[in-house]
Amino acid sequence: MPLQSWFQSAWGLRGNPFSGKATYAEDNQMIYVPEMFGSQRNEFLRKFVVAPLENGQPLMGAVWSVLPGDPKARGFGKSTLMGEESKLINADLGFKTLTDLGVSEKEARENPVMAGYVSFNTKANEGIASIDAACFHLVRFLLRSTDAKGVSTHQRLRERAAAKLVKAGEAVKGNEAQAIVTSVRERFQKLAVTIDFRNLLEEFLIGLASADTSALEKFLSNVGAWHHNRNGLKYLQTFVAFAELADIQHMTFFIDQVEDFTSESQPAKIRKNVKIIRDALLESEPFASRASFIFQLHPDAYMKLEDAWSHEELRDLNYGSPLNKPYVVVLKGLDNFDAAKVLADRCLNHPQYALPERKPGINPFNVPTLRKVWAATKPRPRVFIRVLHDLLQHGKDERVVVLDEKFVDASKLTTFTASADRDDDDGANDDADDRLTR
Repeated sequence: MPLQSWFQSAWGLRGNPFSGKATYAEDNQMIYVPEMFGSQRNEFLRKFVVAPLENGQPLMGAVWSVLPGDPKARGFGKSTLMGEESKLINADLGFKTLTDLGVSEKEARENPVMAGYVSFNTKANEGIASIDAACFHLVRFLLRSTDAKGVSTHQRLRERAAAKLVKAGEAVKGNEAQAIVTSVRERFQKLAVTIDFRNLLEEFLIGLASADTSALEKFLSNVGAWHHNRNGLKYLQTFVAFAELADIQHMTFFIDQVEDFTSESQPAKIRKNVKIIRDALLESEPFASRASFIFQLHPDAYMKLEDAWSHEELRDLNYGSPLNKPYVVVLKGLDNFDAAKVLADRCLNHPQYALPERKPGINPFNVPTLRKVWAATKPRPRVFIRVLHDLLQHGKDERVVVLDEKFVDASKLTTFTASADRDDDDGANDDADDRLTR
């Protein structure tokens, strides 16, 4: 039996529950604490998930962060909110999300929704640097979701589409695949958008129609960057038509670091990409009647995109305009200590890390030290979390039972906070895969 670590023997923890990374990665096993966003979480979900259903039409919106002195306003949890809420929505096709917001169970069942998340990334090898690549990865995100029983999104959608076609007399039970393929093809025949379902794209459609989820997942994992960088939009259009056949009423797509595709582009290329956003994502079917697109913005991103956005006559999404209030959420971060305390408490007592014998509470921290950390890092939750991570690591190394005010002195706090800030700055300039850092 291995020796117990200090985390276990002194604090009742299996390990450090606070992330020491400067990035959010959608596949990482992280602790998500929705309460840290306070009432803004409900605002976010009402504007971008409920409102499109109530209004009967999609929208274009933005999740902002603003911090004086930091034009990129990092660390407010925009990526975490968009990515983790998308997973929760897809787990039950939005049922709990909708009912928690006051929608009746009957209406929630009749109006299933989905959400997707993707982040541009021009720095990583074969990164996401085009609209097509982003669309392909949205499909991958959507199809990676599972429900509480481990049933895949693909299986649930396929069962819904198959049952609908059988009920309509357009398919025979047990032999629905061809009817699904035919229905999706016919959907595009009625649209101005035309898709030539040949080669790999035909394989994708056949994979969606098949009950073999494993084969579909294997196919998508083997699609090369060269292909999806040129055809990703068609994959998302096909998937949305398939989801439409399964009676998904609305889809919200969250686009992170949209300014990243401008980092190595001239104005003409930026304008071309924004034109694609308008023409292909916002104004063309099957998206125009069923899909909302929400972009992550901060002052630096807005400045890079403003001219092209204006040229294409898109809603400006400026957070300061009262006209944009229904379409914009400006995250405040940990603007009060209670939110910071809840965040720390949920992490320290999460079942993934807390041993059965651990007593509830924020130990090994106490309220004064936790307040000191919050005051030094507010309002950015990511910096708050990373400083708590570093303090726990040093407390372990020094065999400290209680991380009190003596341990969390001004010098240590200044050093750790500066380190977290510096890593954020470095992350914007290195070659690492930092596509999910916002």
